[in-house]
Amino acid sequence: MSTVEFETGYETGPARPEEAQAVADAVTALLRELRGDASHTVPGLGAAVADAIAGRDGAGVLVARDGQGRVAGVLGYTTQTALRLAAPYRHVQELWVEPGLRSKGVAALLLAELEALCAADGVRRVEVCLPAEQFPSYPRTLAFYERSGFRVIGPRVIKDLS
Repeated sequence: MSTVEFETGYETGPARPEEAQAVADAVTALLRELRGDASHTVPGLGAAVADAIAGRDGAGVLVARDGQGRVAGVLGYTTQTALRLAAPYRHVQELWVEPGLRSKGVAALLLAELEALCAADGVRRVEVCLPAEQFPSYPRTLAFYERSGFRVIGPRVIKDLS
């Protein structure tokens, strides 16, 4: 897929293998923010990022780069098939933007890149799991997705098996 340049000066496109550490750092920052735990780490994250960048198991990573080519935002996604849709859909697994660049359109650029990728692949739905309503930025996060055309369909529940 070709990289798309936007008027904001940020370029979006698939993550490159040499950006794996920047992607892993972004995912770690996101999880630390969501959990409120500055020491949180994910064992095996480096290998998972490399697999996603390589497109293994339906995963992918898009990045937004600033004018110097530095990773300023990350969108990780998976492609799945749902019987309820009788078609594949994409699930945004992670969406992170450098804190100083939030509310400046970087996340919207990443979503636009994902939508272009979906159109090229014939994928007609994107889903996102939001953080808990108690998360301090929840209202802003929800408003962002609603402005981006998403609709709320109800809470999501999970069960960790390990």
